[in-house]
Amino acid sequence: MKYFKCGHIMTTHGIKGDLKVKGLSDFNRFFKGSRLFILHNDEYVEVIVEKASVFGNYYLVSFKGLEDINLVLKYHSDDIYVSELDRNDELEENEYYYSDLIGLEVVNQNNEKRGVVLEIRELPQADYLVVNYNGKKVLVPFIPEFVVDVNDKIIVNEIEGLF
Repeated sequence: MKYFKCGHIMTTHGIKGDLKVKGLSDFNRFFKGSRLFILHNDEYVEVIVEKASVFGNYYLVSFKGLEDINLVLKYHSDDIYVSELDRNDELEENEYYYSDLIGLEVVNQNNEKRGVVLEIRELPQADYLVVNYNGKKVLVPFIPEFVVDVNDKIIVNEIEGLF
C-alpha cells in the first residue's frame, strides 16, 4: 500500500492528548472520523481523528483512544500519512496529485525526450514542474500554455530557451 504525507506533528497541546499538527496537503485531512497513519519507528500506526480544529496556521487534533498526553508524547515530530485507499478527493479536470506527476517522462510537442519530473514547486505565479534535463534542473510552468497533455507522460509546448 502507498502512503502520502499529509501532516507533521509539531508538539502536544494540553494534557488531553491534543496534538499541534502542521498540515502538508492541499486537502483537509483532519476531520472527525478521518483514518490516518502516524509513521512511528518505521511503522505505520493507524489512527482515527476524534476531533480537529484550526489553530492559527496549524490544526489541533486528537485521535480515538489517545486522549491523554502520556499516550501521544511518543509521536512528537512524527509525520502523518493518508493511505492511497483513503485518498478519494474529487479532482477537477486538469488537476493532478503531485505524487502522480513526479517521475513522469516529459517530452516536447515533437515527442523528443526532455527529462523526468523530479518535484513540483509552488510559486506565487504558478506551479512549476522541476524537470531533470541533461543533469540540470529546468522549471516548466504547469499552465496550459506550456503543458499540452498529461497521461502516461507529460507533453510540453517547448519554446526557445525552455530547455
